[in-house]
Amino acid sequence: MDNDIQKILIIGGGPTEIGHETELDAATLQMIQAFQKLGIRTLLIDNNPFSVALERVQPTNMFIQAVTVENVQRIIEKEHPDAILPTVGGVLAISVVQELQENGVLSDNGVRFLGIPSESMVDVNNPDRINDVLQQIGAPVISSETVGTLDEAVSVAMRIGYPVIVKPVAPKLDTNRILCDNEDDLINAVTQGFAWSRFSQCLIEQSIVGYKEIEMVAIRDFTGTQVLIAGLENIDPIGIHSGDSMVVVPTQTLTNTEYQQLRDMTFAINNKFNFTGVSHIHFALDAQKELFYVTKVTPYNDRGTALAAVATGYPIATVAASLYLNLKLTEVRLPEIFHFRQTALLEPTVDHVVVRIPIWPFEDIPNADRHLGTVMRSVGSTIGIGRSAEEAILKALRSSQFSPKDELPSMSNLSDSQIISQLIHPLASRILVLLEALRRGYQVDELNELTKIDPFFFYKLKHILDIEIEIKDNPMGAKSLKKGRYYGFGDGMIARLWRTDIDNVRQLGRNHDVVPTYKGIEPTAAEFLAESTGYYSTFEFENESNRLSDHSALVLGRGGNQLGPNASADYFTTSMLNQLRKSGYKTIIMNTNPNAASLVATLTDKQYIDPIQLGDVLNVIAIERPEIIFVPGNRHYLTRELRRRHLRIAVLPPDQEKRSELVNNYATIGLDLFITRDHIVPILVSDLRSDQGMATTFDQITVMKTPAEIDDTQLDHILQHATNYLMNDPRTGLVQMLYTISNGQPAFAGVRPTRLTTIAYLNKVTGINWVRMLIRQALGEIDENLIANLPLDIHSDRVATVQGTFPFKQLQLPTQLGLTTQEVGGQIAFGSHSQAVLADQDKTD
Repeated sequence: MDNDIQKILIIGGGPTEIGHETELDAATLQMIQAFQKLGIRTLLIDNNPFSVALERVQPTNMFIQAVTVENVQRIIEKEHPDAILPTVGGVLAISVVQELQENGVLSDNGVRFLGIPSESMVDVNNPDRINDVLQQIGAPVISSETVGTLDEAVSVAMRIGYPVIVKPVAPKLDTNRILCDNEDDLINAVTQGFAWSRFSQCLIEQSIVGYKEIEMVAIRDFTGTQVLIAGLENIDPIGIHSGDSMVVVPTQTLTNTEYQQLRDMTFAINNKFNFTGVSHIHFALDAQKELFYVTKVTPYNDRGTALAAVATGYPIATVAASLYLNLKLTEVRLPEIFHFRQTALLEPTVDHVVVRIPIWPFEDIPNADRHLGTVMRSVGSTIGIGRSAEEAILKALRSSQFSPKDELPSMSNLSDSQIISQLIHPLASRILVLLEALRRGYQVDELNELTKIDPFFFYKLKHILDIEIEIKDNPMGAKSLKKGRYYGFGDGMIARLWRTDIDNVRQLGRNHDVVPTYKGIEPTAAEFLAESTGYYSTFEFENESNRLSDHSALVLGRGGNQLGPNASADYFTTSMLNQLRKSGYKTIIMNTNPNAASLVATLTDKQYIDPIQLGDVLNVIAIERPEIIFVPGNRHYLTRELRRRHLRIAVLPPDQEKRSELVNNYATIGLDLFITRDHIVPILVSDLRSDQGMATTFDQITVMKTPAEIDDTQLDHILQHATNYLMNDPRTGLVQMLYTISNGQPAFAGVRPTRLTTIAYLNKVTGINWVRMLIRQALGEIDENLIANLPLDIHSDRVATVQGTFPFKQLQLPTQLGLTTQEVGGQIAFGSHSQAVLADQDKTD
């Protein structure tokens, strides 16, 4: 190990946005854990209020500041880290470190890069420079040229020939390739690209729309030893952003020759750039012409590396942390949680299929363009794992729909012309339209021609429909039930086809021994491993999962990120898991979000990746028999059905609608309190406003600033009113009392459960984790002594601001007032930086 490195500054990814969700924070968390075990002091800068990683470092090592060149420079000059790590902060971190390299700050302070050599850092995030290097090793790259003016762009596009792709050079945020079919498209794309580029430059390249998109994730140590972690196949072709595409692991349609070619090229690229740690390479493949192009080189953690880690069970971020310190792959031992003594020099083998399906924000932002293209629009994703592609597809699809009764929406109302239109110009409902087209008798070769999706996947979808018919034609048949369950049909789907109740379907399964078995998710396909911590269900003979403990808690995750709760929900979940462990419980998480920190293996004792639907949840409960089950507050049907079965459940976070009592729809002051049966504890009083100024409705309140701009008399009035009101109210937990100031006097506006965003804010401002307090309350652990010793000061003058962030820029929408239901993430600031948060938001959105 490189003993010269004793202190590392990690650059965080900033607020969640389209392009990165919680996967960066999850990777950061694992890096910090690994560094701490190696005796390394870790510093972290981030201003994401929902960062789990921030809470894993000591307060003196935590810098809750915007990730900017200026802020990072100040930390370097004050703390003198030995090295800087940008590989878990996405494009933002890479951009910041590139500027620090260019202005000499890193060399002047003797700070080393980790993961990316200094000479390669110049090339990363610059498609033009990367292509030049790739050509030196004979890597096939797309014809392209860099431009700095609109006239140059038009000239280059005419020479290359439309359609063309536009990419910003050295973008300041995670941007997209924009497809242009004509000059008008080009002018719009280049203008936008110049604004996104640090150098006001764009790359114009020939279009390869329709090619197959393949991604390779690898790990490399400083000696050049490498292993390929996984190959990822995009079901949708080039032309649909990989973040908006359905993705399958392992690759399904490549020949062995094609696979080995891409594997060899991945290794050659990593060697040429001398990357250490993780790398993620994108390829465009034309199988008929037997040629491929390298389209993207990403030597840092992203959603692709997160998917590869979850799919294989290989702890990519943990291993990479050791490799950054110049340990060899043969010297890195996998954490004890993996239960075997192999080193990290292990090329994973999987005996299952994983499918990722995106989640889009269009229900909450109806004026956004719903067409899928080269500009990413999804805000989250879910995965399904099964023994077959069919099972994995159906599980991922069921998880992505958030149907309370586990039923898929129908596309039968679409006309044939609408079907054709959506096959050629796909919308977010892509996979449902593909299924509907097959139902109507479209042939596989027709669909392949219209969509450029490999025929293999249409045959899999057609097989799903054949099984659906078989189930429907054999109501209450044990044979059709077994077949349907084996290929991923949920109890709710089967109940709907049979027009019966889910309990009847489940009883039929029990009567005929059609019950799930569970398989481990780990990198050796069970060759060496005695026991796993991650599991998925299927319907075979051998079961690999046994009851964890007679003192366990099952936590149901939120699934894929959506607007509104989004990243804050996973932050809430991980805090729950931490407290349950502190309270002595063995913890079990059930989730389907491949980017979730709550699925990090070291945070829980056991993980189940299955749809969070009633039937699947009951199956896990049957095998684990947990003492208590924690259900998200938005899952009303699930809550009701579990209670009907007399199971002990706790609903956290509480319902955000039914427990609100509002006098009107307007407030300017919020008082947050923690309430038990015997105590009313004021926490914080804040000003409430919208992202553009005064909020006129509750759903416009996306900014909180403390302390509130009220005098002591007004504060005392609010505290007295809140105490009197809540003494006669049966609610407990975290609540927010709402007020307006009218003629200098506070007027009561209502009461509601404290929002998830606000809970994270309270945690950061007070230093008390209020999620853990809620868990302790649910477990009956709150006592007089604990309440009396809470370090709270309602009169504190510490200045702080939290503000929701919105996806309008990435969705290419004009500036508009953001609502709480449209938040994609958040940012937090303290002291004088608080005003900068507001000013920056006004400027950028």
